[in-house]
Amino acid sequence: MTTGPTPFPGLTDMHAHPAMNAYFWGRDLRKHYFAGSAFNPLASLTDFKMLREGDVRVLWSVLHVPEEEYFRVPPIRLLAYLTQGGRAILRDKAWKSTLRMLEEMEEQVDRAPEFEIAHSNAELDAALAEEKRVFVHTVEGGHQLSAGLAPCDVEGHLKRLDELARRGVASLILAHLFPNQLAGHSEAIPSDHQKILFWRLETRVDDKRGLTEVGREVVKRMAELRMVPDVTHCSPASRRQVYDLVGDRLPIVASHTGVQSLNKAPVNLSEGDVKAIAASGGVIGVIFMPYWLESSDPEDGLEAIWNTMRQVNEWSGGSWQHVGIGTDFDGFTDPPDDCHSAAELPKVREMLERKGLSRTDVEAILGGNARRVLRNGWR
Repeated sequence: MTTGPTPFPGLTDMHAHPAMNAYFWGRDLRKHYFAGSAFNPLASLTDFKMLREGDVRVLWSVLHVPEEEYFRVPPIRLLAYLTQGGRAILRDKAWKSTLRMLEEMEEQVDRAPEFEIAHSNAELDAALAEEKRVFVHTVEGGHQLSAGLAPCDVEGHLKRLDELARRGVASLILAHLFPNQLAGHSEAIPSDHQKILFWRLETRVDDKRGLTEVGREVVKRMAELRMVPDVTHCSPASRRQVYDLVGDRLPIVASHTGVQSLNKAPVNLSEGDVKAIAASGGVIGVIFMPYWLESSDPEDGLEAIWNTMRQVNEWSGGSWQHVGIGTDFDGFTDPPDDCHSAAELPKVREMLERKGLSRTDVEAILGGNARRVLRNGWR
């Protein structure tokens, strides 16, 4: 297992959604549509132009299909009917849509010679050596694995997990916004977004709900397959169980999150969470959404991002070996006004240098730590 500083692969974002943006809206990622500092789900923050301008070299590209509960709200269901990807999701359900989103992302990248998709560490090393910008597939939400399966169908879930590993998926987020068949979840929809016109999203949060029997078997199989467990969105109970099950076998990440000392939301990490992830050799990616970073919800977010990084580093031993960035750009989130797209990510390096961090520590945060996790936790 690799320990200590890892050679810098280039700027790395551990969590962003170009694949969902392209699939849902039927977009060509070679084209830039628009970006802005205000929240707008139609914005295009991680298309190829934005990634090029920000000099992003590695992106953990998230395959996410929104949960069925969203589409029970009439305005959202209507919007889905009006989009190419939305109609496909309503027709095909989450598992089939996940595979199709993966395939379409690969087709998008095939049309752009500067970019590559890596399905293993060897492919990632080769693509970086050729100075390509590289995408790595990840999946957000255990509901995608479970769609159409009985809650007790362990074998069915494991076969699907095997299929994701075969297709090169590097990481799986077990929970998301609503209950699923793998793990308990914490509230991750801002309170002012939970009501849409006359309809309320019922998220049915239970922070004491942990892993199900199927969820435990999935986590153990992830260790066997070399697929990194991501505990973002998991309930505190689920997170603890993941650490206990596989924390001594492979690195665990929380790819896009905040800390409870700055915002007490249970979806954020406690000191115990950070210590457990660090003990596994893992990394905490700081989310670029001020709402979750600080309870004051500042419009500008770089200082809140720094405060979160500093807290994670303090809790994890002070080496800067367990801090990363996971922007959640294009994930229907509200980015900071002062760093609101992938094109503006060089501001993070500038900020870290102003704070007095060494080049070694800056490069660990901006990509070296995430590369170490893949080296130790992926195939």
